[in-house]
Amino acid sequence: MAEKLLILEQVNIFVGDADPEDTNHVKLQSLGLPTLERAAVSHLGGGAVMGVNWTVGAFNALEPSFKLAGFTETSYKYLGIGSSASQKFTAYGVLRNKQTGAVLQAKAVLQGIIGKLTPDSFDRASAFGHDHGITEVTHYQLTVDGTEWFYLDYFTSTVRQFGNDETQAVRVALGVE
Repeated sequence: MAEKLLILEQVNIFVGDADPEDTNHVKLQSLGLPTLERAAVSHLGGGAVMGVNWTVGAFNALEPSFKLAGFTETSYKYLGIGSSASQKFTAYGVLRNKQTGAVLQAKAVLQGIIGKLTPDSFDRASAFGHDHGITEVTHYQLTVDGTEWFYLDYFTSTVRQFGNDETQAVRVALGVE
């Protein structure tokens, strides 16, 4: 059976708690979910005919981003200056199954701080906005239509993909579980 074609049609992001009174769906101009890239080390054996980049069971730092139109007080408040407390960011997306027309929910939850806030250059012919870079990401989970696709948590050393915990044996070997 062919895999479903799911197209992301609309998105919303909440900075802090997912309070419907503090929605950003009309201000959100773009959302960049984090790149998932395995950490690797290069190795070229003394007698080997080629090098290999071995993955080492970890992921590189996650760097999600989003852009909001205009000025947003919450964005400046959570910039992380004078406070090391991270915030929860929750993004919701409308996915459409292009074969059936069904609407599904995508949900991404991140824990981090706004580590970079870049205002646009003012131009009267363009919508003025702010690019937001989330840094110090310690938690990321992605669910689609209620199914967990990906889960990553720094503090518990947990990685799950589609419910499969890839790191339980590692935690046991390290004596942390």
